[in-house]
Order: sequence, then structure tokens, then C-alpha cells
Amino acid sequence: MTSFLKRHSLVAFFVLAFGISWGNYLLSRAWPNFPFLFPYGPLLAAVIVAVVSNGMDGLKDLLNRCLRWRVKLKWYMAALLVPVAIALAAVSFNILLDAPMPNGNRLGPWYSFFILFPMALVDAPLGEETGWRGYALPKFSAKRSPLANSLILGVLIAGWHVPVALAAPSITAYLVGSVASAVLANWVYYHADESALLVIVYHTAQNAIGGWYLFRMFSGPELIRLWWLLAAAYVVVVFILTLVAGPNLRRRPHPV
Repeated sequence: MTSFLKRHSLVAFFVLAFGISWGNYLLSRAWPNFPFLFPYGPLLAAVIVAVVSNGMDGLKDLLNRCLRWRVKLKWYMAALLVPVAIALAAVSFNILLDAPMPNGNRLGPWYSFFILFPMALVDAPLGEETGWRGYALPKFSAKRSPLANSLILGVLIAGWHVPVALAAPSITAYLVGSVASAVLANWVYYHADESALLVIVYHTAQNAIGGWYLFRMFSGPELIRLWWLLAAAYVVVVFILTLVAGPNLRRRPHPV
């Protein structure tokens, strides 16, 4: 088993990540009192495969990527502000298309976002990104471009989300947005010295401002439209990023 995991560690990781999360989803649906640990499948899979295939060295490498905090301040700002800006743009377009303006009572106090941030961190990003960027992405082939690897990872992440995406107002918008968001998250990752920590920050800001703060202000057709607007916003931003940065997801140098 150890020899197999060393040769096929990436495949083993994804099989375990899907198996643990989907298995937990089915158990929690069958028995409502069963703890819902779906988001922690990637984390558990990463720890198991890292330790079995490389012992403590594998675990140290995983922790190093997830705790790599010495990166430029501008990438912390990008991780925090880019998903917030995209969510605000989607909400603004939704209001322009006659969705009701959220009032102050529904938004709650201004500081509630900062309370939601640590809650959102524990809810999903910590469990997911430890696996996706802390373990899996570094093992993707360097022969492919960062954009190609990002799209492959995005499709796998979207597929992993399918059970919980069934409860979304629009599963198609949810999955399209997941793929596009994965590319944007990896843009931060590659510029931030391949720090999974920065993607954890990105994912936390995305969930806190979107699903936990702004999106709960809408319902019915307006909420469905908002999900589509958010997915479209991510696709447009990724398209522009690709034009500017190319398949390496880095700005091309100006000709001398």
C-alpha cells in the first residue's frame, strides 16, 4: 500500500478526498445527527496520503505550505479584496436589474462581516485548501501551464462540490463559478510563493462576503440571478486575466 501511494499519491489523494467527503454527506443525510464533516475530506486525505507516502517529511511539507505567511502584502490584499470586489459587483448588477436594495436591518451591523470571517474560515476553506493547494496542486505536472493545471483542479473541485451544490439556487452557476474561481485563486497562489495560506484567506473572504453576508439578502428569482451574475463575473475576470497574464498567470514583461 505504501509503495502504491508513493507512485500514485495524487490519484490516491483525490480518491480519498472524494470518498471521505461524499461518504460523510451520505451518512449525514441518512442520519441527521451524524456530524457533517464534508469540507474536511481534502484535509484528511492530504494528511493520510502525505504521512503514508512520505512519513513526517510529507506532513512537514504540507504544514509548510499551509503556514507560509511571508509573502508580499499586496497579495494578502488581493486575496482579501478581489473576491469581495467580485461579489459586490454581482450584487450591484443584480440591484440594477431590479432586485430589491438590501436595507440596513437585513445587512446587520457593519462589523458583522468581521465576525463571519473566522466562522467562514473554519466552515470550509481550512478543510478544503489544505488539501487542494497545500497537497494536490504542487504535485500537478510542471509540463502543463499554470492555467491548464488551474482548470483541471477547478473541474475536480467543482465535481467534489456536486453533493452540496445540489442545494444551491443554481447548480450550474455554482459549478461554473467554482471552476473560474479556482483559476483566480491560483493566480494568487502562484504569485504568493505557492502559499496555500493565501488561498485559505481568499476562500474565506469569498465565503464570508458572498454566501454568509450579502447573498442572504436575496431570495427567489433574484437569488438565482445573483448566482449567475457571480459566475459570469468570475468568468469575465478570468478571461481578462488570461489575456493580460497568459497561460502562466503572470503579467508579461514589457518589451525593452
